[in-house]
Amino acid sequence: MSQSKAQKNEIPILLHPPLIEAIYELRWELQGDQQTGRFRDVAYPMMYGRMYEKLKKEFPLIEDLPSVQVHPEAGPFVVRHRMRKERNGWPLMQIGPGIITINDSKGYSWSNFRDLILKVMESIIDLYPTGGFPLNFVKSEIRYINAIPFDVQREHALTYLSEKLHMKIELDRQIFETNEVSDKPNAVSLNLAYALNRPVGNLMLSANLGQVEMKPGYIVQSVIQSMGETVPQEESSMDSWLKDAHEVAENCFLSLCKGPLLQKFAGNV
Repeated sequence: MSQSKAQKNEIPILLHPPLIEAIYELRWELQGDQQTGRFRDVAYPMMYGRMYEKLKKEFPLIEDLPSVQVHPEAGPFVVRHRMRKERNGWPLMQIGPGIITINDSKGYSWSNFRDLILKVMESIIDLYPTGGFPLNFVKSEIRYINAIPFDVQREHALTYLSEKLHMKIELDRQIFETNEVSDKPNAVSLNLAYALNRPVGNLMLSANLGQVEMKPGYIVQSVIQSMGETVPQEESSMDSWLKDAHEVAENCFLSLCKGPLLQKFAGNV
C-alpha cells in the first residue's frame, strides 16, 4: 500500500471511540475419536496450566467459567478459563480445548493487541506437545464490535442506517400503503458476508438494532476470518495476516462511519 493511500485511510484520533470490544480468536485442530464421536485437545488442560505460568506476570488473575462444569470433550472449541491482569480489567485471555481468545475494550491499542496475539501464538507453539498429534491452526479471526447510539424518537432507524452508516435497506412502499403497518421497524438485523482476497478468507459486516448503555443504538461488527489451510501456522505469517486483517477492519470502519459519525467520534462536533 502506498504512503499516500495509507495516509488517506488513516483513522484520526478518536476522543469518543465507539468500540465495545476487540476480539481475536485462534483455533487448532482436535483429535477425533471414532468410537465416541468426540474430539479432544491433546494439549488440554496441560497447556492452560503452563500458559498461566508463562504469562502470569501479565495475567495473574484466573477465573473458571461456567463451561468448566461440562466435560472438555463434550465442549470442544469452548473457552473454559479466563485470565486477567486485574479483576474486571482488560485485556483478558480465555482458553479452552482447541481455542484461545484475546479480548480488549476501551483501552484498546492496535500495537499492544497485535503484540499480545503474537506472544500468545508463540506460547501455544512452544507449549504444544510434540511427537504425537500435530499442532494445526484451523481458524484465525479478528472481530470489532462498535456501539453507535441514535435517538429513536427523532430519527428513523433505516434512514439512520442509510445516511449515517452507509448501509441501505429499502422496502417497496406498497407494503406500508396497503397494510396497516408502521414504516418504522421495531428491529433491524443486517448481516453480510463477502469473500476476501487479502487476507484470504471472509469479511463479515453486521448492523443490529439493540441497546447502547441502556439506550437504543446500533451494534456494528466487522469480522475478518480465515479457516482451514488459509490460517497462518507460524508467527511471521501470522504477523502478515494481522496487518492485512487490521487494514481491512480499519478501511471498513472509515467507510461505514465517514462523515458526521467520524467527526463525532473525533470530538469535532
